[in-house]
Amino acid sequence: MSAARYGVMSDILAATGKAGMQAAAGERFWDWRRIVLAVGYGLGFVAGALLILAADPNGLVLMVAAVAGVLFIHRTWLGVGVWIYVLLTGGVAVASHNDLGFYGVVAGLGFGFVALPIWSHRPTATKELDVPATQSRLAAPASALVAAPMPLAEPISPSVSAGRGGVEPGYKPAPAAPIFRTIGRIQLLTSSADLTASLMGKPVIGFLWLYLLARSVRTVGDRVTRASITDEVAHGVNDPRGRLRGYLRDLTRLPAPLGSMIKVEDEMIGFDLGEQDADYAQLRRLALRVRQASGSLDDELLRLGRLLLSELGDGEFLTGFEDMEKRVTQGRGVAGQVVAEVRVQIDGMRADLADAVAKALLDRGQAPLAVALLEPIVARSVERDDLARTLINALRDCGQHTRAAEIRRRFAGGQEN
Repeated sequence: MSAARYGVMSDILAATGKAGMQAAAGERFWDWRRIVLAVGYGLGFVAGALLILAADPNGLVLMVAAVAGVLFIHRTWLGVGVWIYVLLTGGVAVASHNDLGFYGVVAGLGFGFVALPIWSHRPTATKELDVPATQSRLAAPASALVAAPMPLAEPISPSVSAGRGGVEPGYKPAPAAPIFRTIGRIQLLTSSADLTASLMGKPVIGFLWLYLLARSVRTVGDRVTRASITDEVAHGVNDPRGRLRGYLRDLTRLPAPLGSMIKVEDEMIGFDLGEQDADYAQLRRLALRVRQASGSLDDELLRLGRLLLSELGDGEFLTGFEDMEKRVTQGRGVAGQVVAEVRVQIDGMRADLADAVAKALLDRGQAPLAVALLEPIVARSVERDDLARTLINALRDCGQHTRAAEIRRRFAGGQEN
């Protein structure tokens, strides 16, 4: 479901600190450097026209070079070559005792310096991480989540436990480890910084990064062709492959480790999470462990399952992605379809995990915790009759027969005891 369906602001828009986004192609393409170069090419064109009027054939070459510079202004080394030509032409004029050649030398040096790639895509320093406790909710790193029990700490009240999806009183999760959040909200944390705004502040780059991430979640190791990516973000522009090369360069120059996750191999482009961890990866690993347990969950696995489900809540994968897609591609490509398919996968894994955990809770006589866990997921998973049956049984064990009857009426007759 899209964020608009719930009437809430997209997490992607909130991450930028803006209520809306500019169309990224214009925002990212015409930076100060290219504007200055465009002015320089305009002056070069005028200078060439004046030379033509003075019967100097070099004016025609200068005019052609200026036009080529504007048309291919994204090509760094072509621009450098144009200004080297202007510099050399001015030098020849100075050597011929033509005082006007001095302006050519100055223009060649000045605009040539601006054309150098040293001004492009300088990485910005990341701020030290200072994440409030309410934002640091994932309880353990990947290795701890799937391999080690949660440490005990100071007790928390039963009311807080119920509000967080049934985490039993008597222990509190450890401080959150660096992790990428993609379900319910988008948050990219490393051990030293929160990189969310660094990515979301660049709409086209952020869109491409999230799209490649979604493809890798849908199919591990997925690769997509340059042509397919061009259709998404460079359709109908002059020199689409050149535009795409610029975008890929921006992607790979994102602050570490974001840039290194983009894998460009000739005509194929992919995404690799590397050594970082993500909530969808934790969900996949834990759902696999529960499935391998064949419905018999030990106390450790049960606790980890309840904790992860509590942290994920009922949020969707890449909340608000449609807002970004609409601004970047006007909904023309297939990125939205890919994200929708991943959401189905995420919902399915979460529902499977919730059903197994709730049944284990019922076997242990903890029906209230099973109800607190299942109710939000059943409300979202309207096609999961098995979840509804488990919830009905839990409500009956709690003595909530009226509520159980309401749930049963909502679902077709597949909820027989």
